[in-house]
Amino acid sequence: MSSHVVVLDSAARRATIKTSPGKYLTDVLQEACAKLGVDASQYGLKYKGKQVDLSLSYRLSGLIPGAKLELVQLSRSPSVVTVALQLPESEARGALNGRLLDKFPSTTTLWLVLRKFEAGVAGNTSTRNLTARGVPVAGSGDKGSGRLFYEMPVIQILERELSTFTDLQKSLAQLGYNSGNVLLRLNFRRTEDPLEVAMTKIQEYFSSSEDTVPLPQGSSAPSEQKQTVEKPSQQEQEPPSSTPDTPSTAPLSFEQHSQSQTTPPPAPADSSKLATTASVRPVTVFSPPSNDTPQSAQTVYNDSDYVPSVDHAQAHQRRLNMASQNKRLLSDAEIAAKAAAEEEKLAAVKEVEVKVRLPDQSQVVAKFGQQDTGKSLYNFVRNCLAAPLVGEKFIITQFPSGGPSSSGKKLPNVVPDSDQSLLIKDLGMAGRVLVNFSWDASASPAARQSRSDLLKLELRTQAKELKVEQPSAVMDASEDTVQPKSGSGGQGGKPSGRKPGSLPKWLKLPGKK
Repeated sequence: MSSHVVVLDSAARRATIKTSPGKYLTDVLQEACAKLGVDASQYGLKYKGKQVDLSLSYRLSGLIPGAKLELVQLSRSPSVVTVALQLPESEARGALNGRLLDKFPSTTTLWLVLRKFEAGVAGNTSTRNLTARGVPVAGSGDKGSGRLFYEMPVIQILERELSTFTDLQKSLAQLGYNSGNVLLRLNFRRTEDPLEVAMTKIQEYFSSSEDTVPLPQGSSAPSEQKQTVEKPSQQEQEPPSSTPDTPSTAPLSFEQHSQSQTTPPPAPADSSKLATTASVRPVTVFSPPSNDTPQSAQTVYNDSDYVPSVDHAQAHQRRLNMASQNKRLLSDAEIAAKAAAEEEKLAAVKEVEVKVRLPDQSQVVAKFGQQDTGKSLYNFVRNCLAAPLVGEKFIITQFPSGGPSSSGKKLPNVVPDSDQSLLIKDLGMAGRVLVNFSWDASASPAARQSRSDLLKLELRTQAKELKVEQPSAVMDASEDTVQPKSGSGGQGGKPSGRKPGSLPKWLKLPGKK
């Protein structure tokens, strides 16, 4: 028995999708997004205000025929999914209960999950052969002749079986798993394709996908991953010696396939070029303060500075009124327009002035343009350090926009040492930005304990003292300097009508007496 559901987007456009009891809601989402012209990987479904579990079939979801589903936009940041891979008996060696466990981003494809488990990058186990298996099949001719055919990995999730290259290209999020845990049951099925033909198909399907998916949390570094993936288990790749007609090019095809999916590291010439650029960048240097006492502690304390004025009370009242008003959440179109306006605003920024504060409180100021990246900033700072400290590892942190005082939960963000992160476009730097220098945990103890002479000599000689203008003393004209006269007659002036020590009437909150 077939039925249908109606999918509505934020613009009230609708798409009618035919369903059946065995149809999965991920397929419903894919068809609806195709009709509405949006990317299915960025959207989910809601029914009566609740998120729909896309991993369920229509029969198990509890939806009624003709149900109206709401198309909602998901977070752009991938979430973490805990994946358990149940291995068949032939591959269960060294795995507790025959199961491998690790965490992956929800954007990871099933094929890449298998590749990471077989390479030992995920699961922290030995290498296995899960995606390039060949099984010998004896021919009908001469005795002992045969050929190696490809054995396809087959994954079963609940009642769903994924057994084609197209199915294995789907990500965890496309299958409805954006959080929580998921169990993948793995088996193998012999195909009619020779192993070398299957390797060609694998290269066509997955040559571009494996480089774009980020590493899961807790996995090894990319260089270690590449070194491991490029060399799978040799014993499992070598064909049996009893089959002389086995193609000898199959392991070579797998090697070529793995090497084609690795991205070579950037040439070291780029770093030297950036260092040269940093060395000719105009620099302003401020010397450390000569007094150990902070300048804020040297200001004379005045109790009257903490007495609120009428303007303070009125501003506080305005904030209370604004906080008590209901605010409508932004629509998807308004969020997109806001993001576009922010990108346009950052695109109009020609340069940003970055001040780097070092542990000895010395400061280095320089300007960076649209093309400068996080690596440009790191190379500039490294070029300013003294010779004994140039080789030490350090990190640069920046408080998010709004400053640390705008929210008690805001923590400084680490500026990545990468040539892929632009300072202005990607990190949102604009105007004048203060970043903090700190030593990495892997730096030497001598570097982490150094508190002076961090900059090179030529920069220290041109350093100037940072002068902070102090505000002039301003007397509050509204301060009541007239002391009440003693006595019960109240002669000499009108009584104030307020008890000593109580708040004035204009400072009280609404509803207070």
